[in-house]
Amino acid sequence: MQLFKHLWQGFAGGPDFSRQQQLSFQLDEFQLDFTLPYSNIASEEPPRKLNIPFRTKGWFEQYARQNMHNFQVHIHTEGWCYLSPILRGENSELGVLWLQLALNKAPETINTQNRQQLADYVIAAYDAHYNSDTIGPEGNCHGFGWNTRQQQRLKQEAEEAALRGATGRLDRLKDDCRLQIERFGYESLAPAKVISINGFDWVFYQEQRGQHATYSDVYCLPLDKNYYLSVKFTHRVDISSEKAWQKHAKKAQQDILNTLIASVNAKNLQLAQPT
Repeated sequence: MQLFKHLWQGFAGGPDFSRQQQLSFQLDEFQLDFTLPYSNIASEEPPRKLNIPFRTKGWFEQYARQNMHNFQVHIHTEGWCYLSPILRGENSELGVLWLQLALNKAPETINTQNRQQLADYVIAAYDAHYNSDTIGPEGNCHGFGWNTRQQQRLKQEAEEAALRGATGRLDRLKDDCRLQIERFGYESLAPAKVISINGFDWVFYQEQRGQHATYSDVYCLPLDKNYYLSVKFTHRVDISSEKAWQKHAKKAQQDILNTLIASVNAKNLQLAQPT
């Protein structure tokens, strides 16, 4: 019977809302209680800190870790794998929907309760990280100065070619750098937006590298003037021609987001209003 269901819907796996777990996190006075479908991906996630006193002096700096362009405190990660209806070896995995909750801190110059300031900041921070003049060590997994490294490498190769009499690469260096960033680097993102969900304002932006099918939807909720909660849904697409699971993943994302919104009680709403 399960096989017929998988054949009918075009995939197996994904979030199963008939099997859910209850999660609870205390971020100072902010209580988050919500349910999530159990992950169908085996993981060895370390024990989570259910009590998160993020306003305690030095607490954020002690527990925050670099995660690509974000310096944040990880709260929770959940993942749901989508498979082909009939297992077909290495090509069985269609993609994965990932959910990541994290605590972020903005510079003192940014008032995160001003949604437009927060929207401008998250995009500027992304650009500043990958275009930094200071470059991270070779092979670092966080991409610090990645675009700058690519541009410097292309310039060096073009200058070396010019010394041998081949000046063509110098002539088209600007275009080559642009194409390199489009294909293998981190282009600037579309501007973040302030959106209203169930009468409450969030900052939303999307991370996507060039024309890659994989993308992330990021929702940011201010907790006070300095800190904000980020809710990130990553749609890792392994076989882009398969569409049924992607439609299901988008619907699952919205259902999960709705449970998170419902978990913010009236007090939290009032505290996190724009100023």
